[in-house]
Amino acid sequence: MKIDIPKIHQDFFDAGGNPDAKRRGTRGRKNIGETVGIILALLFSFFLMFYTFSYSSSTQEIRVATKLWSDFGAHIPLIRSFSYGQNYTRLMSGQAIESPLFPGEPIRYHFGFYALVGLLERLGMRIDWAVNIPSALGFSALLILLYAVSFQLFANTRISWLTIIFFLFNGSLSGMQFLRDHPLSRTTALDIITNAKFPAFGPWDGGNISAFWTLNIYTNQRHLGLSYALLLAILLLLLKPIKKTWHIGFLIGGLESVLLFVNFAAAGISLLFLGWIFLIQKKSRMSLIISAIVALPAFFLVRHMSNTASTIVWQPGYLMRGTENISSFIRFWFANLGLHTFLIPLGVLSSPKAVRRLFAVPLMLLFLLPNLLRFSPDMINNHKFFNFFLIIGNMFSAFALIGMLKLYNTVKQPLWRNVLQCISGAVLITMLIGSGIIDFFPIINDTKGLVADIRANPDVQFIAKHTNPEDIIANSTWFYHPASIAGRPILSGYTYFTWSYGYDQAPREAILTSIYQADSVPSLCMIAQTNSVAFVELNEQPETYLRPNWTLWHSIIPVYENPISHLTLYSIADTCPEAGP
Repeated sequence: MKIDIPKIHQDFFDAGGNPDAKRRGTRGRKNIGETVGIILALLFSFFLMFYTFSYSSSTQEIRVATKLWSDFGAHIPLIRSFSYGQNYTRLMSGQAIESPLFPGEPIRYHFGFYALVGLLERLGMRIDWAVNIPSALGFSALLILLYAVSFQLFANTRISWLTIIFFLFNGSLSGMQFLRDHPLSRTTALDIITNAKFPAFGPWDGGNISAFWTLNIYTNQRHLGLSYALLLAILLLLLKPIKKTWHIGFLIGGLESVLLFVNFAAAGISLLFLGWIFLIQKKSRMSLIISAIVALPAFFLVRHMSNTASTIVWQPGYLMRGTENISSFIRFWFANLGLHTFLIPLGVLSSPKAVRRLFAVPLMLLFLLPNLLRFSPDMINNHKFFNFFLIIGNMFSAFALIGMLKLYNTVKQPLWRNVLQCISGAVLITMLIGSGIIDFFPIINDTKGLVADIRANPDVQFIAKHTNPEDIIANSTWFYHPASIAGRPILSGYTYFTWSYGYDQAPREAILTSIYQADSVPSLCMIAQTNSVAFVELNEQPETYLRPNWTLWHSIIPVYENPISHLTLYSIADTCPEAGP
């Protein structure tokens, strides 16, 4: 079964040329080019991942790029909950997984990728290798499949290479903001390669150009590259001529099963495309039915092990600032997509009929729905839909660009034709990737934050040795808490994390506050025992909203106290004898 894509006819928008003619080219050179491309994809991916997240074996410190600091404040606790914590036992026994930042109920975040990383670390792999190897393989698979899918659609290597370039270097107008702050001069090139700050970082900088088009999104959310690679692999299977219906059905079902654990949003995107194909392609239906049957056990297992519920709310405008109307909508997306605003629809409309029939509707829905609806508590999370929209859209942009350059074929003089094509191509490509090139250097010039690992941090050592994996620890601070590094759950994680994941964080934070503000030991014991808290950690600089009752805490003898870090740990079992075994 396959999606029927007829030969692409020669016309002004025939970017691909005749596929049969392409196949008559030199196969050896094509193989060499593909091999070089795969090697480059692997080298770049491993560089990108190891450069932004590494480990110092001499100091036993985790080195995290500062632009990753926030996201990894959630990722490392989740990883360690599998490598050292109770989530390993839950996973092996098929029980519901819990967030180490909000224990007590099924996790609301896709955990598959970080469970794999935790298992690799549990098997003895150092954490940077455990994180970076799957990250790099997933990202390189994304690059390779970008080439494969675009070539399958248009049979043109130039389109495929342009697709990858457009993906790596975004087409937003952030570069104009950079040039506004750094006017063109003799030092412009130096300004670009030494720049350490993204020129646009909406919504956090108050601007309209979002932060989600740079490669920073893939170094932060390490599961994202793999999830999009799985999506492209599913599409490629439908484009490739595989005759056995059951064969392709089992393959798609297997990929879909993995995707359900890796990224909930990407699984939803796959259903959009597969649902559309089911409607328009009669030949595909049996394969898709088989794939649904194969993926059904994974679906029920994910539902059992996590909380996938999500409230969908009508909230048009995505991250637009100011008045929401058609004019501001167009300006917003032109600022974020640049020339792709015109090239993507042009490429779709001028593409072969079978390709247009396959992609036009789901691509349009993939753009419109997250512009109209909020799929999670935090509208920012809708970026996952737009990122994949651009992944597919870049293929059509590349197709349109090559087709536009073919308009010069009407020029009879070969020399002038080639000159015009080269100049026009260079100008257009520069306009399309200039911002992305500028946005690449803040990643390269980023500084690193250091997290002392278990052997280098006595606080983490004590928690790892003297607490059980299931022990919940009330925490007075949020980010990179020693309990999180040791793989232990903290009672309430960083507010933005817990809220954006969909947890009811306000009552949990009220419980945490009541523990620290308890007016007596019996009151403390009652609250701690009711909420299954085994230990209470207190730092001399707790989060401001906690306002601890220092008189009470100074009257209780801690089980651990560090005179250097000023961290103290109190055992509820020791403080409240009735809580003991």
